[in-house]
Amino acid sequence: MKFPLMLLAAAALFVGCQSYPMGLNETQWKALTPEQQADYTRQQAVINEERRQKREAEERARQAAAEAKAAEERQRVEMAYARARYGDVVTVTVEGGQMAISGKLLAYEPVRFDLVRGERKEIEFVQQGRSSNVTKVDVRLSEDGNMLYFDEAARGRITLISKDWETGKTMSPLTIQDRGGRPVAVGISLTVKYKSLPGGPRRVIVLPPPK
Repeated sequence: MKFPLMLLAAAALFVGCQSYPMGLNETQWKALTPEQQADYTRQQAVINEERRQKREAEERARQAAAEAKAAEERQRVEMAYARARYGDVVTVTVEGGQMAISGKLLAYEPVRFDLVRGERKEIEFVQQGRSSNVTKVDVRLSEDGNMLYFDEAARGRITLISKDWETGKTMSPLTIQDRGGRPVAVGISLTVKYKSLPGGPRRVIVLPPPK
């Protein structure tokens, strides 16, 4: 009696791995007739296909949920920027030193970016003179806008408190290590300053008295 190639392959796989269809052990499997083995193999193939389809459906659902969440977060951030007042957004400048790019500490192009309260983003650092060689670092501004986290997942992450952000606060030189103790950044300079927006402090210009 000839069996479909799929069933024969499945049976060979079960035997080769010392695993048999429908949870049977070796003794039970060998006690079956070839027809029974084919039937059990067919049943197992159906179950395996149903499980595969279920896994794929669950994965699609997870991806759809993740995409919906990401879209919702993008909308929230866009709205936060649109409504932002002075103190809600900071401008961050990173320059100098070296960043770990492709496993090596290398000079990189300086970067400048904005963060609004509660925003998290990935910042791309590009090797100087080689735009195709990049690394990414997670940064986040707390919900209350008072804490800036740079490379939050690293063991030696940088945490800045909202002090002197009105005029610009610079920390340098800074070194960051990953969870394995390897350097992620060495000798970098990080500056945080509130972005100029409505609601900021009024600046009074004092003119010298007339002569």
